Amino acid sequence: MPSLRNFLFVPLFLLLALIVAVSSMMAAFWFSPDLALQALRSTTSTFSPYELELRSPEIRWSPFSFQSELLILGYADKTKPPLVSLQGVDAAMSLRELLLGDVSSGYFKAANATYYLVESDGDEALDMEALLAPLSRLPKEVEIESAHLISQNQGLWIFPLYQVKAGRNADGRLDVNARATIAQRNVVLEARIDWASHASGHRMELAARILGDRENSQLQAIGHVDAVGAELSYALDVQGRYERVSDFLLAFDKNAYPFAGSLSLSGTLEGDTHGYTLSLSEMGLRENGAYEFTASGEWSQRGADQGSLALRARGSALKLEELLPFEGKLADVLDRSEIEMDISGSLQAPVIQRVAIVLHGAGDTRLSLSSDAQALKFEEIEDFLSRQTIDVDLEGSVGNLGELLVSAGVTPRDYVAAAGLTGATANFTGVARGNMEELRVNLQNLRVRHGEFTLGGSSALLWRENTLSAPELELQLEDGDNNKTADVRGTVADILNAQGMALALQFDRLSPKPLLDALAIETSGYPESLAGTALLLRGGDTLRLRDIDLQMEVLPELTVNLGGQGDLFNKELSADLELQLLTVSNAAWQGFSPLSQTPSRMTANLRLRPRYLTVLSDALIGDTAVQGVASADIDRLQIDRLSLDLFSPHLYLRDFQRRPQDKPPVEAGREPRDGTSDDAGKVLDIERLIDSVPGFPVALTLRSGEVTGPLTELEDLSIALDLALGRLTLRELDTRYAGGELMLRGNIDGTVTPPAISLAGRGIRVPLGALTTDLGLQQSVSGSLSFQGGLLARGSQSADWQQSLQGRVSTALSDVTVSGAAYDLLMSNLLAWLVQGAGEKTTTFDCSMAQFDIAAGVARSDSIYIETPRMLATGKATVDLPQNNLDVRIEPRSKSRAIQFPSAVRLRGTLQGPTISASALQAGADLSAQALLLLPSLTLKLFGLGGPDDLNQPCETNAS
Repeated sequence: MPSLRNFLFVPLFLLLALIVAVSSMMAAFWFSPDLALQALRSTTSTFSPYELELRSPEIRWSPFSFQSELLILGYADKTKPPLVSLQGVDAAMSLRELLLGDVSSGYFKAANATYYLVESDGDEALDMEALLAPLSRLPKEVEIESAHLISQNQGLWIFPLYQVKAGRNADGRLDVNARATIAQRNVVLEARIDWASHASGHRMELAARILGDRENSQLQAIGHVDAVGAELSYALDVQGRYERVSDFLLAFDKNAYPFAGSLSLSGTLEGDTHGYTLSLSEMGLRENGAYEFTASGEWSQRGADQGSLALRARGSALKLEELLPFEGKLADVLDRSEIEMDISGSLQAPVIQRVAIVLHGAGDTRLSLSSDAQALKFEEIEDFLSRQTIDVDLEGSVGNLGELLVSAGVTPRDYVAAAGLTGATANFTGVARGNMEELRVNLQNLRVRHGEFTLGGSSALLWRENTLSAPELELQLEDGDNNKTADVRGTVADILNAQGMALALQFDRLSPKPLLDALAIETSGYPESLAGTALLLRGGDTLRLRDIDLQMEVLPELTVNLGGQGDLFNKELSADLELQLLTVSNAAWQGFSPLSQTPSRMTANLRLRPRYLTVLSDALIGDTAVQGVASADIDRLQIDRLSLDLFSPHLYLRDFQRRPQDKPPVEAGREPRDGTSDDAGKVLDIERLIDSVPGFPVALTLRSGEVTGPLTELEDLSIALDLALGRLTLRELDTRYAGGELMLRGNIDGTVTPPAISLAGRGIRVPLGALTTDLGLQQSVSGSLSFQGGLLARGSQSADWQQSLQGRVSTALSDVTVSGAAYDLLMSNLLAWLVQGAGEKTTTFDCSMAQFDIAAGVARSDSIYIETPRMLATGKATVDLPQNNLDVRIEPRSKSRAIQFPSAVRLRGTLQGPTISASALQAGADLSAQALLLLPSLTLKLFGLGGPDDLNQPCETNAS
């Protein structure tokens, strides 16, 4: 039986043999490094699925160092890429620390380090813990000129690093610095890593930051990475800001949708070898003021699928052409938008699940669109906007309608400012259905408010081929008392360009003045109220009004009807209108017209064209019927020439008189309508009369078969008056007067200084009885007067005319009978007059003639001739208008040649009160002189030169 000593010796021997064997092996490795490297290769291939390949390796044991041109740890299957590849390896460290896993000294350098992450079906999972474990044994200093992480799990993915430097600090943590290129942008990586071993594996505590080399971009991550066998997991809190969001997205997926702009984010990133999940508490996306969005939610990636997104985004966009396919004026109107949407899908193909948009535009415009649309991929947006069905609810408002119209190009800014539209507002609700190629919008509860007026109603709008139209339009205008005053119904083919309009207009006692005041439009001539219908059309450059039937209250109690049609083309107006007086009160007419008589009928037919205007009128004023024809040459509604022809079969002057008490009031600072003052003592001012002549030629004519006045009756009256360029010309004044004929011509020329006045006339067999009565000469006389003459004067007022009057007047009286006892016999034979002439009641003048030559306001005649059955008389006369006196001498001679007392009758003194000198029979001389003065007084009165005011007043006589 073996002893206890023998029993203990065997184990001790075996242990000693093992120690000797190990020592011998270590000694062999120590003195033969190649043998150690060969053993390392053999052990790797024997006990793992990998093979170790070294090129030009060198190893030293004391101190420990290792160099190799190339170190490759790869698979036995050479068709697969290696797991790790190191080039230009140079390492030195404590072998003891390396074996114990607590490296605090030494260095590791490499020209390049490449990690290949490749998995295929049937392969065993990589031992991530074993793969990353060497990172926990890095020496104090690490320098790698370049490093690449290459993955082929879902396509080729390469993450390059260069200038990698790492060093352990005092607390044993590893500080890492590196540079990298991401999406062609250079970045700097900074990290602090602390590896720790625990029961289930290894954990890497990580605090990292990625900075843009030239851009203000950075990403911070704080958390840990766990490696347990083949499993790798991580949990990081991330915060970042990227100048280019595409760089960030491409770092996750090279096929990510190419969003533009800068990105800011805050959240957590969790994942493992099978995928990741990024949970965002807030993410912001901004692009140079074009848009700004914030989002929250998460996106994740699992396995080989495309992953998933679950985000809710809110933001605003300033450049809507990137979002909505608006062109031209509509894009100018909208300047920003607020958007809220739910995004799902994947990073490669994001999908919009729900969207709500609030559009903001010019004039404080706000338009809200909301819809639960079907899922829409981002790359399908352009196609969606042109074809995808849209079904949204609308709600909007406009705070400054004027600014909106200016931005849309509908109305010029200066007009909007003048019209006061900046204070107009609008509100509406509705629905929109269709697509962006053909979108139909139904607006309800449309309300536009401005001042006391409200425009309300509904409209169906159509967006098609970048054109906005209104197939149905119903609008009502209400005043401050909520009374409907206007109704508009119809269609508009192009709203933004105001083209293709067909609108039926209906007015119900619309008061234009308050509406024009609300729009700050200054105009005159608008009616008090408006009622009726019209059709408004527009096509191309032509605006048309058709089927006009309007009742206009021009003034209170004065209403007219307007009918016809009109066109406006290129700012040129054409119209065919009929105007008819419906009702008018006496008070309204007196305030409108200088005529006292109110018309009972008045119609006018107007034909307006861009170059001419024609008006045919018919009126009945009192008992006078008047027809008129007016024509004018016009240019852009400015008159170049005017012609007015009036005709009346029988003209009653009483119908055209105005009672003094009925004169309309004169506004302060304005002169009366006729150009004269209310003070009757003031005389006519020729210069003011010339100034009232229009700046274009005017031709006026009046023709009447018969004219009846309080004292006058005329036949075949024809008057023609021309006005042009400071000149008034009486081209014609012809009439038949009580069996005689009168013809006058005249001219006032204001183009010379002082103004010139000329008058020429002829009278043939004018009855004296009618003439003296109409001229206000209270003299019982019969017979006829013929005259002919011409006068010329210079000056602005009557005083000037008296100084400059010149010309010639010739007169002749025939078969004149004057009431009074035989004045001719009295002057030539007093005895015969006492015997027989005193009993006669009249005196007969067979013929009386005179010719006055006028110069410098003084009229002279030395050829006065008077013949009666009993007497012949000659005489001379001088009338001095500037000095206001006259001197007339008559020398009678008896035809009987009997005894006679010849005497001279002389009239001298002022024009208003001359004195008479004759023979001793003063009373008889007084009467005879008055009779004999009939000829010169008629002449003076006829031509407006003054004379005795009342020939029947007694005269003062003086003995000769």
